[in-house]
Amino acid sequence: METIRFVERFIVYIEDHLRENIDFAKTLDDMGVEQKSFLTIFTSLVGMTPAEYQEKRRMTEIAFEVYQGHRRLIDIIKYYGYRDLERFKTIYKRTFGISVHDTERHIKEIDLLEQLAFEVVPTTQAKYPSFRNYVESFRLIGIAQYFDANTYQSKYKYRFLKILENDGLLDELLRYNDGFMKGIFVQERAIEGEIEVFVGVASYQHTPFDETFTESMDYEIFEAKGQPSIVIEDIYQYIFRRWHFKKDINLTCDFSIELLKHTYSIDDPSTKVQVWQAVDH
Repeated sequence: METIRFVERFIVYIEDHLRENIDFAKTLDDMGVEQKSFLTIFTSLVGMTPAEYQEKRRMTEIAFEVYQGHRRLIDIIKYYGYRDLERFKTIYKRTFGISVHDTERHIKEIDLLEQLAFEVVPTTQAKYPSFRNYVESFRLIGIAQYFDANTYQSKYKYRFLKILENDGLLDELLRYNDGFMKGIFVQERAIEGEIEVFVGVASYQHTPFDETFTESMDYEIFEAKGQPSIVIEDIYQYIFRRWHFKKDINLTCDFSIELLKHTYSIDDPSTKVQVWQAVDH
């Protein structure tokens, strides 16, 4: 329950600083909160990153003000921290799918976002089957990509995977996949203000690729089948919104690991997926 309470408190923090450019990495560091852990939990609960939440809340407040028509548009957007009118219009159109000038006609149809609060709903049935396994640290060889922690979104991970697939690098990595587990591993972790996404395979061989090592941990391993970009996000929502509270287990979220046993494409809806959620002893 404390996890949800902290996310709610952080949402209040965002609301209190809605008009400011929040340095989320620094703010979390000042609070003593590990960035990757918090981003995983926040995104799973809210459905978007803190930066995305702040932007959509800003756009929502602006939409209400535009609809009420009490102030000029240029004054409204300056109040919410936007100095470039054309850039603002682009963000507004991307957020709501309409131009700002169409707001009055479509205010009841657009996807506005009010301040969020949560209600924990218990469940008696496991949505995704899982099993517990202690896994010793093992070597991954692969390719790393780094993203700014303040602006990182989970969709960047799937874009990175798609680029590697299109370039034939996933197939190349699988040639070296002689470790204890077969498939493509995706590991995320925070390193000095950045999110590292490492895509690789378990391997003992000398290769031209980078290498990293996983953590020796107890893992709750959730299994599913589906398009990875959809099913993985749904599993994390299940873990943090339901499973976590039913089991009353402490989670370790400063890194995350997924395993894709893909067929001909990582977009294939028949892809076998595992989410390895680290748990405390």
